[in-house]
Amino acid sequence: QDLSRRMIPPIWYEKGSWAHLLGTDNLGRDYLSRVLYGSQISLLIGAAVMVISGLIGTVLGLAAGFFGGRVDMIVTFVITVRLALPLILVALAVVATVGGSLWVVILVLGLLKWDRFAVVMRAATQQVRVLDYVAAAEAAGASTLRVIVGEVLPNLLPQLVVVATVEAASAILLEATLSFLGLGVQPPTPTWGN
Repeated sequence: QDLSRRMIPPIWYEKGSWAHLLGTDNLGRDYLSRVLYGSQISLLIGAAVMVISGLIGTVLGLAAGFFGGRVDMIVTFVITVRLALPLILVALAVVATVGGSLWVVILVLGLLKWDRFAVVMRAATQQVRVLDYVAAAEAAGASTLRVIVGEVLPNLLPQLVVVATVEAASAILLEATLSFLGLGVQPPTPTWGN
């Protein structure tokens, strides 16, 4: 931060400087440095939200797809309730009530973005559940947990990786939206949203 270098325009403007390629803000902070440093925070948010929501959604989806019946009906009802709530409005309300910080944003988004994991894992588990190697593992006397963790889950990893990648990017965009509105990660911490 250098107040003598306030409001320098980007290099492509007439008074731009090579010392500050993207210019500086009203406090003399270099925009390029803030974008680079903000990427650490934004990528941390994306990865953490992906892990939290992935754990919740994968467990629910595996349970619904593997056991079926009442478990499937309950999980499907919970997914439907979650999908009925607009994600950005709920996130805005919770963050505005609790207060914006890095960990609040991660926790709120992680607890709200599990639905896509659950839907995809449920459908994929239903497809894998009826295959011969699952029946062979059950016939060999493997426990239910062993069948799920050792036979079903490894065959669902490609779908899980795709959903995780999309959800991490979506979490970064939601964090940017919250930060842009002033309810996400609070300044002076730089993120891609602020």
